Amino acid sequence: MTDRSIIAGASQEFSAFVSTAYDSPEFVKENPDAGIGILQAAFICGYTIALLLSGHFVHTMRWKPLVLGGLCVWWLGVLGSGNAKQYNSFYVLLFSRMATGCSEAAFQVVAPPLIQDRGGNMAGFWLSIYLTGLPLGLAFGYVYGSHMAGSDEWGWDWAYYFMCIASIPILAVMMFVRDETNGGILGRAGESVNVDNIDYGEDDGEGPIAQQPLLARSNEDEAQTLQGPEGENFTLVSEIKACLSSPVLVTLSLGWSAIIGVVASLGTFGGAFVLALQLYDDERDAAYSFGVAAALAGVIGTPLGGSLVDKIMERYTGSNTHEPMRGGEGIDDSLRYPIIASVVARINALVVTAMLFVVPTLVMKDATFFLSFLFIGWTLLFMTQTGVTLVALLSVDRSHRPNAMAFLMITSHLLGDVPLPIVLGLIKDQFAPSCRVRESGEFEDPEGCKAQQAGVRQTLAIAYAWILWSIIFLEVTRRIARHKIWKTRTEEHNTLLLQEENGSEDNRAFQYYHSRFQPPQYDEKANDDVSPSFGTSALK
Repeated sequence: MTDRSIIAGASQEFSAFVSTAYDSPEFVKENPDAGIGILQAAFICGYTIALLLSGHFVHTMRWKPLVLGGLCVWWLGVLGSGNAKQYNSFYVLLFSRMATGCSEAAFQVVAPPLIQDRGGNMAGFWLSIYLTGLPLGLAFGYVYGSHMAGSDEWGWDWAYYFMCIASIPILAVMMFVRDETNGGILGRAGESVNVDNIDYGEDDGEGPIAQQPLLARSNEDEAQTLQGPEGENFTLVSEIKACLSSPVLVTLSLGWSAIIGVVASLGTFGGAFVLALQLYDDERDAAYSFGVAAALAGVIGTPLGGSLVDKIMERYTGSNTHEPMRGGEGIDDSLRYPIIASVVARINALVVTAMLFVVPTLVMKDATFFLSFLFIGWTLLFMTQTGVTLVALLSVDRSHRPNAMAFLMITSHLLGDVPLPIVLGLIKDQFAPSCRVRESGEFEDPEGCKAQQAGVRQTLAIAYAWILWSIIFLEVTRRIARHKIWKTRTEEHNTLLLQEENGSEDNRAFQYYHSRFQPPQYDEKANDDVSPSFGTSALK
């Protein structure tokens, strides 16, 4: 993660580099901010290709060589990024940034399902610790890149060289990691799950939707139903089809892409924005302050989000269970979709609250207030990471969880942090042309840039407004989940009534239902549009 934000932390130095490199396209020389966006997008392009391959091979390969191979390609990419300055080549830097996406792609499809399977009752917390590496690494790279680029002794090329040296022990340790569970293959289907201790939790305040299933199965039927598809033939087409067939995953990915795009844009141009707004006079001070605020927001917000997810899971799976948090085939729809609806509702509330703190920065002229409000908004946004990851894992069958993570990341990058930084870079150059960075690393017209602060704030306003798409798509995701709950409950209820009318000899499920739950009853005090309350006594 650290290498991703070195460019953002030294945006002026890299703008000067791309505008003077001998092989830079004319478009990049005339629009250096757009050139910075292209470099960041190049990383995402390599990352996307590696995600597709990693998400596919995780079903047949051991996860260790997959991750280790990605780390080796990343090491070579970081080395090439440093060499780009020696060669004075824009394209060497461009393709080196593409190569560095391989390692992160392997981790993204392997780590979340691995943590979900082995994190036990605190899987949400451990998942949040893993996700904390994203803001922490990005923030450290932001400060680190600024410091190295501004150093008279080293330069930004040595920022990459030192990372190559520091990562050698990590590569060595990785070689000795052993994992024989499922033969070391993470994406293997066919894992049966014990559901005897599942408790279906309470209502989340929006109606009685999270109750026991109307038709209970015998233990034999449950084991057969929850068993994964043995010998399933995984192909790229079938994996993509499995992801596209989940409307929850599709709409969640669209909403998350809006958030990721804005966060990436602020990370890429944050230092340039605060300098252009005259909040800081020195790029290094701006990078330090911006980086520290982002790091603290990630370190505080992400674990808080993980704890929130664990509390939600306790409501549905019971606080006494030591089973790992599960997704896909391991959870019946009557439990899976209530969890999704509950988590997404809270994610959207966090995003809306974050906007209430971020929007006022458009009129702030004091650096302390600007970063303080931005810090609170970032903290709330980082709290959504674990919940989004959990919903993605729950939105597909258990065997396709790595593919769901790959789909989430690919969509969020292709529609988020690939196009948006480029577009916002162009908008900034058009709205505030005097704030373009010259070859020397200074603004093209410092005095004119002061007069064009309104253009910079308009660019920020466009970035903030883009988050509205996330609020819309997340609400659609919640409604889809609630519709799935209603549909499942209606089908089960109709089947139950049909069994009673037919007087089936094999009515064990019907008798089991009546021995454990109350019959369906309507709450007379409730409004007409409220769903009937089923089996509330089972929750007491």
